[in-house]
Amino acid sequence: MTSFTLMHALIIAEPFLSGIVLWAFLRAGDQKRFPAMGAYLSLRVISVSVLCLLLHAHHFGVDPHDSWAAYFYTYVFSYVTGAVAIFFVIQEMFKHLMAPLPGLSRLGLVAFRWAAAISILVAMTSVVLPTGLKGDWMVAATSDFMRCMSIMELCILAFLAFSIHSLGLSFRSRVFGVGLGFGLIASMDFISSAFVLGHPTLASTVNAISQVTVTLALLTWTSYFLQAEPERKPVTLPVSSSLLRWNEIATALGHSTPHVALGSSSDFFLQDVEKVVDKILTKNSVNSVG
Repeated sequence: MTSFTLMHALIIAEPFLSGIVLWAFLRAGDQKRFPAMGAYLSLRVISVSVLCLLLHAHHFGVDPHDSWAAYFYTYVFSYVTGAVAIFFVIQEMFKHLMAPLPGLSRLGLVAFRWAAAISILVAMTSVVLPTGLKGDWMVAATSDFMRCMSIMELCILAFLAFSIHSLGLSFRSRVFGVGLGFGLIASMDFISSAFVLGHPTLASTVNAISQVTVTLALLTWTSYFLQAEPERKPVTLPVSSSLLRWNEIATALGHSTPHVALGSSSDFFLQDVEKVVDKILTKNSVNSVG
């Protein structure tokens, strides 16, 4: 089977696999716990279905150049919107993972938001700075954005792998399964983004491998959402734990210390003088009446 035949079969299967993942997600009842993941999966089902139709639009009498142009711009738009949804999914998973340590969770979310802002700035430099793409700024910006988002997703996967047991979860938890799926896609996106500059054809080996990776990620998510999730273990830390100390410091950051209003010494002196004067006046008035 050639790479083109394999990729063509996987492209046709992707809308159905994405729908199965969404069904498994809803069946697990995780839409309230992970609403951003539900929004991402819904967006993915819609976008890949539209892309699949545009890819085969020439069979219905649509001009191939028009269908390819529509496919390209729809792909770029769906990728950018999907990346934004992934950012909120990462936040959602990180908050769930760090629930026992709310201080570090809040500090980590701030760091993620700054990283996202820097990613957007890096992608926008492709519009301003000259590139070797002969004015194709959209491809350059998308490529840079792919790299930045892929690095962010790989970082959260590495963090999950190293800290998941310490935070009461296991590798069978859905948080890790979601992170693993995004890690697979991010690894391939990071590699394939380097080939975007070369304008590869849709039937290239890189695109075929990328489609296989996406299929593996969808199958991974389906298996994690269909299996029972183990209960979270309570997190116990020693009093001398540096992690506990960092959480206390992070909790204190950004919260102002309450202040107590105190009068100055001159105010107290004037109040004492007024009391003495009042006593003298009262005593004099009593003596005059007597």
